[in-house]
Amino acid sequence: MIEPSPSTGIPEPPFDAVVEAHGLTKIYRLYRSPWDRLFERLLRSPRHREQVAVRDVSFQVARGEGLGLVGQNGAGKSTLLKMLAGVLEPTSGSLRVAGTVSSILELGAGFHPEFTGRQNIRINAALLGLDAETVVQRTPAIESFCELDHYLDQPVKHYSTGMVMRLAFSIATQVDPEVLIVDEALSVGDGYFQKKCADRIYELLGQGTTLLFCSHAMYYVDAFCRQAIWLREGMVAAQGSAPQVIAEYERYLEHKGALTQAAPAKEGGARSGPARLVELRVGEGGARPLLRHGQPLRIEVAWECEDESLAFHVGVGVNRMDEVEVLTLSTRDLGLPALTGARRHQGVFEIPDLPLQKGEFVLYAFLLDERQLHVYDRRLLRPAFGIETGPYEFALLRVPYRWVPSVPEPSEHSGERQGSASPETARASLPE
Repeated sequence: MIEPSPSTGIPEPPFDAVVEAHGLTKIYRLYRSPWDRLFERLLRSPRHREQVAVRDVSFQVARGEGLGLVGQNGAGKSTLLKMLAGVLEPTSGSLRVAGTVSSILELGAGFHPEFTGRQNIRINAALLGLDAETVVQRTPAIESFCELDHYLDQPVKHYSTGMVMRLAFSIATQVDPEVLIVDEALSVGDGYFQKKCADRIYELLGQGTTLLFCSHAMYYVDAFCRQAIWLREGMVAAQGSAPQVIAEYERYLEHKGALTQAAPAKEGGARSGPARLVELRVGEGGARPLLRHGQPLRIEVAWECEDESLAFHVGVGVNRMDEVEVLTLSTRDLGLPALTGARRHQGVFEIPDLPLQKGEFVLYAFLLDERQLHVYDRRLLRPAFGIETGPYEFALLRVPYRWVPSVPEPSEHSGERQGSASPETARASLPE
């Protein structure tokens, strides 16, 4: 039996490499005109320049494991996934992908715009290797998952991007692939279907599907993937465990002053969806409070939902005004069950003794699903509160601490002393 990971709940797979890449490289030849391509063939003289999309990438992914790809636009992530999906041939290097592969790359790729959604289901399922009988068996599940109803009988060319994503994701994941390749698909569509997709990916990982996943949403990469690769200008900038790679990538973005979030928090009002944050405040009043070190901090959060059966966790981040992350609070980290059973919820995070001793701070609130995979809504309060200071404080935090001196080693003449004094322990801000 495969045991679940304590951090994600996704079963830990035995290491049986399903996807392997060694020195994978893709170089494009760029010509100024078609004539240059012709002259190069005829005269056998180079008339092109080379553009390296991916250079010397190597990795292994086990069955039931996720590999996340992160990096800025143009870093080579999509090119790498296309090579793994068999859409592009590598210029050099080798790769091996064992088992049936299902991919969601460019939205609409593989769909015939003149055919209906229902016709495209049959065509794409067949292209994924399903025989006619299996296609007939799987079609009702695909139709049910995508929830396009009567739109399935309309040509795909009339679909919105969100509808195309629904259809593509439903086909790719309902055929039980052994390897699933997803390139930014979860960034398209409404929040309800994004959660549905996240739950389906989680389910597939638990069943042993291998995931190759590209996204700008770091919380999805961290949730689905045990390892990650950060690509920068086609080359590996960092590779290893997903949390470590994400941290390095975010530090790089912060250094550039271009920290991007998959869906930035809004200041003030919430966005539409099946659930939304309606209140985020500090203390009782509406104005920005000025607090002191050691005072209690109360952060009030309220949200509304359309369906009482939905379950939620709430998270709050306390950042300094320059976006240095200071504290995080979460109902799930407290070991609380997901909150459900009502259309309106509210609660308070309480810190009895505030450790902060100087600065101005902002709050980020996140309304999350029961697994903390999907973000229903986010809200920003800027500025949220400040810390009142007296004499200059040297540090951001003041925490309880103690000083315990070590017992000195006795010297060879220590026996001549009359008695000895035991060392005292100095304490600061510690209760007796």
